[in-house]
Amino acid sequence: MRYVLVTILTLSLTNGVAQIDASELLIARNTGTKTLADGNAIPVMGFAQTIMENPAIPGPTLEFYEGDSVEIDLWNFSQGAPHTVHLHGLDVDQQNDGVPHLSFEVYHMDHGFYYFKAPHAGTYLYHCHVVSSVHVQAGMYGLLIVHPSDGSQTTWNGGYDYDNSMSLLMSEIDTTWHSDSVMLHTYDTSLMVNYVAVPEYKPQFYLVNGLSDQQIADSSMQLNTSAGAVNYLRLANIGFKGCRVILPSTFGTQIIDSDGRPFPNIEYSDTVLIFPGERYGVLGTLNYEGNENITIEYFDMNTGILENTQYVPIVSSGFVGLNSSNNSNGLLTVQPNPFNQNTTLHIQSENMNEVIINIFDIRGQLVLSEKLTDNIGDELLYEIDGTLLHSGIYLAEVLIDQKERLSQKIIRY
Repeated sequence: MRYVLVTILTLSLTNGVAQIDASELLIARNTGTKTLADGNAIPVMGFAQTIMENPAIPGPTLEFYEGDSVEIDLWNFSQGAPHTVHLHGLDVDQQNDGVPHLSFEVYHMDHGFYYFKAPHAGTYLYHCHVVSSVHVQAGMYGLLIVHPSDGSQTTWNGGYDYDNSMSLLMSEIDTTWHSDSVMLHTYDTSLMVNYVAVPEYKPQFYLVNGLSDQQIADSSMQLNTSAGAVNYLRLANIGFKGCRVILPSTFGTQIIDSDGRPFPNIEYSDTVLIFPGERYGVLGTLNYEGNENITIEYFDMNTGILENTQYVPIVSSGFVGLNSSNNSNGLLTVQPNPFNQNTTLHIQSENMNEVIINIFDIRGQLVLSEKLTDNIGDELLYEIDGTLLHSGIYLAEVLIDQKERLSQKIIRY
């Protein structure tokens, strides 16, 4: 009985958790193929969640909430080298960090369990740390995201609100590294360090979320936003090149966090430099409808020479939340539109027993409201001094008798 009790206590201390809130299975390593932008397929090996699955590159995004007690079950189905899950950037103890010889390795047909309490909200990486340069290049990597504990659409507990989010994970592929002589290397478990002969690294394909060139254009990978919406971009680099992420000058980019840590002060720059293993969080807004691009430049970190450029589309349309107009019958007129601080905005509509005039800003926040009940006549005429509104895009809404709602986009320049 005493032996059983000691064993239970030891497991509890090793796991560091009293109960499991979230559990994930990762199978290592599934082998398969990846089709590149030139139409050719190369062999890859990656993390998967079913045995017969062709591994996606990158692997599945693991998502948790701050404070979750997490279990990751790594099942090595590789028929070859051992594997690990290195939790890149998370504050976990050494036993669960996934670095070989400092924690543990998982051998063929074995299960290895990683336990941790999800730290503060942020963007992290996971990857195999066995012969890591080869196994990461082969495809054994992915994103790990920790959300605020309250489930809110904020960057972290008490952080910034946002309307849309998108993750961009940069990497590269050198097809000469995807040969049997490299990927199916021998592994000596008695050595602290294993060496694998590899060709000089000269990538031919530069990836964003596993896609490049026309694959990006042909996919649904784009930032879909609304004029005035706040967008949170999670930017990460797990390749061997430096990345320069350039946002549109009109995006108003704010760099707010790095490696899962909030900045004490916001940095304002349209360009974010991301070196291998780094992650950044940025906020930005487009105050107009239209199409833009996120430009990603890949450069050699030794020479600084630009090697490749990829583009991720941004599609901005309509208002935040209030992007539909209910004025097809012409019962609401707003003149002049656009208007400025030196003009008076005239809102004209049907006048019934009760009319409520609301003006919303581009994020859907109410900035002006007035209830009218004593107007006489068949039409309502309401005037707004142009100095009462700042420059921007607004929505004028007329609610008639609590039943009919009419709206019209207005622009104050």
